[in-house]
Amino acid sequence: MDNIVKIKDMEKVKGLFGDLDNNFVLACLQGIMGEVYSLDLDNPKSAVAVIGDFRIFAGEPDENLLKFDYKKGDMDIIIPQNDKWAELVRNTFNSDVEGISELKEIKRYSTFEDISQFNINKLNKIKDSAPEGFEILDIDEEIYKRCLENEWSKDLVGNYDDYEDYSKNGVGVVILDTKKDEIVSGASSYCTFEGGIEIEIDTNEQHRRNGYALICGASIILKCLERGIYPSWDAHNRGSIELAKKLGYKEKGEYTAFELYRK
Repeated sequence: MDNIVKIKDMEKVKGLFGDLDNNFVLACLQGIMGEVYSLDLDNPKSAVAVIGDFRIFAGEPDENLLKFDYKKGDMDIIIPQNDKWAELVRNTFNSDVEGISELKEIKRYSTFEDISQFNINKLNKIKDSAPEGFEILDIDEEIYKRCLENEWSKDLVGNYDDYEDYSKNGVGVVILDTKKDEIVSGASSYCTFEGGIEIEIDTNEQHRRNGYALICGASIILKCLERGIYPSWDAHNRGSIELAKKLGYKEKGEYTAFELYRK
């Protein structure tokens, strides 16, 4: 599978992703971040957009494109364009495959992109509910580096090349336990596309169920609205979509995705 090639001219693959309403794809096609691969530079029939853990497949289903390992990591999130791609994923990874430990079929949940759905007063009240001794901080260079040091928080900033890239294109906040000087939760841009971001929220496992994710979510939405960019929310599970609803998002629908775990 050495014939996998990186696409530089996005005009050649835009049509393949035409019916996919997905901001991860947008970020790649707009050249802001991520990469697009195919089997043919000149006349691609299928393509995959790769950003962080996400692999979004479009065009004619192709097993070679699907099986290629685009990054050495423990888990890929596969989003198929349609039922044909989904069936190929199931058939390709339905038995013992070298280097693969497990395939999980899941449902993800999209939200409507409507800025009028947010109640600013409510979001400010949530933001101001941070307990005493806990401070909401913007992700500056020091916080950026600290996020990368911990497994639970690295996805908050890890898809950007460096802090310069993050400071230019990203936006994020964390909650700091000031007594312990410990970051307990954060909300940030998983990716950036023209006019918006996809939100990533993570909380240290030892500090979950304390409302920190809700506070971080309200804080980053407000920050995005102040900047005139849209805070998009694509939920990985029911817990995430229910959190989104508390912040004002309206559920649009569910779609099929896969978690592919590598050995």
